[in-house]
Amino acid sequence: MEKKYRVIFHIDLNAFFASCEMAQDPSLRDKPLGIGGSSSRGVLTTANYVARKFGVTSAMSVVEAKKRCPNLIILPGNFDLYHEYSEKFFALLGEYADEIEKGSIDEGYIDVTDKSDAIHPLELAKQIQDRLMKEHNLPVSIGIAPNMFLAKMASDMKKPLGITVLRKRDLEEKLWPLPIEKMYGIGKKTHPNLKLIGIHTIGDLVHYEDRHKLELVLGNRAQEFIDKAMGIDDRQVDPHRYVDMKSIGNSQTYAQDVLIYQDVIEHLTALTRKVVKRLQDDGSACKTITIQVRYNDFTQINRSFTREHHTDNFFDIYQTVERLYDENQSDKPIRLLGVSVSNLIDASDFFAQIDIFEIQNMSEKDEAVDKMLEDINRAYGQKIIKKGAKK
Repeated sequence: MEKKYRVIFHIDLNAFFASCEMAQDPSLRDKPLGIGGSSSRGVLTTANYVARKFGVTSAMSVVEAKKRCPNLIILPGNFDLYHEYSEKFFALLGEYADEIEKGSIDEGYIDVTDKSDAIHPLELAKQIQDRLMKEHNLPVSIGIAPNMFLAKMASDMKKPLGITVLRKRDLEEKLWPLPIEKMYGIGKKTHPNLKLIGIHTIGDLVHYEDRHKLELVLGNRAQEFIDKAMGIDDRQVDPHRYVDMKSIGNSQTYAQDVLIYQDVIEHLTALTRKVVKRLQDDGSACKTITIQVRYNDFTQINRSFTREHHTDNFFDIYQTVERLYDENQSDKPIRLLGVSVSNLIDASDFFAQIDIFEIQNMSEKDEAVDKMLEDINRAYGQKIIKKGAKK
């Protein structure tokens, strides 16, 4: 007999990159630590909780982070180390569930409905949390809920080392009072627009009556967000939903070493165009962008950045590629360059965050061009043409 309810865990590694570094070097645990570019134009990927007490956050410039915390230790990203610990994390989760949906390198969902017959979900969550800390020095927060959306929201409610239960009967008390920007899926460009139309909390979204205004901001996903805010999410844990372990990339070894900055930029531009074409041909959108630089002494760097939202747009991706290179420039001649994208999803699941002012300021000419492109693509049944950009 099929159960009327599910028990879903969302397990989220806390300050993952920093936690991996502290697991490798315990002397760092009580010190403020940031991971990211160390140049003056560098940006932090994450910071440990000691640093966060000083107001240091991810995506903060190194300059600003150092102002807030002069003793901040900054380490470059070590992605081989992070992948190693990620594998340990998911291997341990595999002892508790046959199927794991990987949200990213540092988070995953498991369905423990059947296991909950033999052991209470809170006890099971505590066991997982304790083992990850004891065996791998990895702190995690765990959300327990009847569906994936609520489990994700629950895991974010208490960090680090939190375990939170969020049931549908708890929504009015625990979920709806939260600021709208705390709702999973509502991006940095979207929540200011929701506030402009009077939606300041998740509860405001649930009770909002002007559907036309709501769809101006959320598009055809308006009902989806309302449903989730009401605790409705029919998705099942699916290990094949995301193909984030898959990557698309191009690299090139040069017959003559590349040294001049403008030449490097031209090569990176060409590589990025090839990658974006393959990404679009694959019908995917990416979240993580990586560059590879191998010098003529055969030393090599790999630098990555994970965006807040997925994209298949050349300019979004290239902007990150160029910034990653700029932050990691060296005087050494270059033998090989590479660009790759990963953390992929099906492009049909990708929701582009649109600024409401961009809609309001769109000229009649732009609207006509957009309509023409839409009509052409609809006629051919696929996205064969996109709007270009001025050089």
